[in-house]
Amino acid sequence: MNAELLKTYKQLEGMPQTEEVVQIKNQIKESLYQQLRFHFLELSRIGQVIGYDELQSEQSKAIELLEIEKQRGK
Repeated sequence: MNAELLKTYKQLEGMPQTEEVVQIKNQIKESLYQQLRFHFLELSRIGQVIGYDELQSEQSKAIELLEIEKQRGK
């Protein structure tokens, strides 16, 4: 589902930014933020099983990957 939302959002970026397009983009963003918050809660539950130190280590690796992607986007 997220992949479809991301694809739709990218398509909307290429369109004239009418009020309706902006509204749909904002709805997509809100949906993605909700999914992100849900995933963070799931990660917290995973930390209860694998240990919070291990979870923190994995999240640090993910942050490093995000930094690489961020640099590519510039």
